[in-house]
Amino acid sequence: MYLFSSSGKYVSVYASAYSVRPLAGRLRVALFQCERLEDHLAPSVFLRTGGYCHLLQRAFDHFSRTSTDNSSLPSIELTKFDVKLEEYPADLQKFAGVLISGSLSGVYDNEPWISRLLQEIQVLDRMKFKTCGISFGHQAIAQALGGKVGRNPKGSEVSVRRAKLTEAAQKLFGTERQEFRLHYHHNDAILELPEDFSVLASNNVTQYQSIYKLSHFLTFCGHPDYSHNVEVLEKLLEYDREKLWVHEQLVEYGLETLHQPTDYMWVLKQIVRFYSGALDRQN
Repeated sequence: MYLFSSSGKYVSVYASAYSVRPLAGRLRVALFQCERLEDHLAPSVFLRTGGYCHLLQRAFDHFSRTSTDNSSLPSIELTKFDVKLEEYPADLQKFAGVLISGSLSGVYDNEPWISRLLQEIQVLDRMKFKTCGISFGHQAIAQALGGKVGRNPKGSEVSVRRAKLTEAAQKLFGTERQEFRLHYHHNDAILELPEDFSVLASNNVTQYQSIYKLSHFLTFCGHPDYSHNVEVLEKLLEYDREKLWVHEQLVEYGLETLHQPTDYMWVLKQIVRFYSGALDRQN
């Protein structure tokens, strides 16, 4: 990461790679929040749902409380950094990993905060620091590390969609599961995969639904955070309709399928396993 030096220039405060062990069954994760949902949701809705940090924290807490097979896994405690305001941890060694959230921006947008984020991801890669990306975060990791992201030539994905697991994913996650379902909200997609990444899931609209690199990057195109609180996605779809960002028929489909079941708890489990190091032993 970077801090201002006395000369006014950014200087790196990253050190070499390290690992953080769970303390009393808890892992601290730095959330790089890439969107302020309060700018897009009605105040009454935002008061109920909160932003990405609140959505994700409640989802992880729900997983810890209710999952029947997570007794050996730590809980997750998120600390928010608003990267649109260029907020980053001063001491990354306090965290076991980084989680990069969704956004309504595109990773190819010419915005200073996005350029900074892509630079930080490159540093995380050199450190081999455990980093998970969701939706925009998934795309940002690919863009930063040599992949290509753009408008999905096969169209948008909204609401509940299925993704088929690859053999590499089944081996990594130690499962015979064939697919998973999540909520989606994206027009963009990874068009070219970065070097050294494995494909974990795909479907007929988005080829790279989930990707993985060498124990330190795990990404998902879908939103386990929306699956835990669908009201946010409902309001974002209405926002899409107002802005004409998504075709009316697709918005209607999204609203009609909004409450279908998903496998977000299974996805959260894999993210927790990733941060805890459990997936490292599957390689």
